[in-house]
Amino acid sequence: MIGRLFRGSLTARGDETDRIVGLEMGADDYMTKPFGPNELLARIKALLRRARMVGGLAVGDRKRSFSFDGWQLDTARRELRNPDGVIIDLSVGEYDLLHAFVESPQRVLSREQLLETARNRSAPAFDRSIDIQVSRLRRKLGCFDDGDSLIKTVRGTGYMFVPAVALR
Repeated sequence: MIGRLFRGSLTARGDETDRIVGLEMGADDYMTKPFGPNELLARIKALLRRARMVGGLAVGDRKRSFSFDGWQLDTARRELRNPDGVIIDLSVGEYDLLHAFVESPQRVLSREQLLETARNRSAPAFDRSIDIQVSRLRRKLGCFDDGDSLIKTVRGTGYMFVPAVALR
């Protein structure tokens, strides 16, 4: 979870220029070595406090529901309902993957992005586990009326969630 919310840098390079470059490149914090364990702990606690408050709302208050092509994904309950209202069982990986897709509909997401977003981990170049998860999720979601999959493969790039998604 911290990897998703926080980008930091830990380095022996402590010049002001190095710190500025690190922060401008996207780091939320910059620590130089050596550092004390109490400082590290204080920075982690501050990060967790910031993570709990997003836009003035506690993270738990941001539960949402998404709808697409008659389907409903309730993030508060972690439930997926098909167009007939039947709850579809999803594994943790399938749920996380679908959540990543509905957060970025109609955008191509690389395998690496999906692994990082859905599973909060980096993938070696040969890791194809996301392909298996996509295949399982496709089977559960089925297809559009014309037979096309809701999840499109973009050769050499990744996957795209095709339907329009509405936030409810």
